[in-house]
Amino acid sequence: MSEEKPKGGAMKMVLIMLVVLLVMGGAGFMTYKYLFGDNVTAKTKPVTAEELAERSFTTDDMTTNIQDERFINVQFTIVTDAVETKESLELRKFQVHNVILGDLAGMTKAQLTTKEDMQKFEQSLREQLNGLLEEGEVQRVYMTKKIIQ
Repeated sequence: MSEEKPKGGAMKMVLIMLVVLLVMGGAGFMTYKYLFGDNVTAKTKPVTAEELAERSFTTDDMTTNIQDERFINVQFTIVTDAVETKESLELRKFQVHNVILGDLAGMTKAQLTTKEDMQKFEQSLREQLNGLLEEGEVQRVYMTKKIIQ
């Protein structure tokens, strides 16, 4: 009687080893790019003051009551990714004001005092304003005026 050799056993092992090597190589490459890869922000061209001004929208002065029976006078500068986005936001000025005033109505003086709370509020506004836009993006919201009485 003759001994039967396993068919494709060696071929399966070679394929498995090849797949393992490819996965390990890909993981190694991704780790290298993550740890030592090019820093994307280092290659981006800094934005000039003129470009920033062209893409920025400043709200009107707004005065409203806040939750703890005080009132606040605020103004915001909203930086967008493009002039077209800024123009779209200007056309939606009433919606922008509505979002801001609605959020402020539920806040207290204590929630508008610290730098961290202000940054959270600005981030929340940014996310809400992005929800209004069909195209483009609000990159940053700055509170440029705040008077609480």
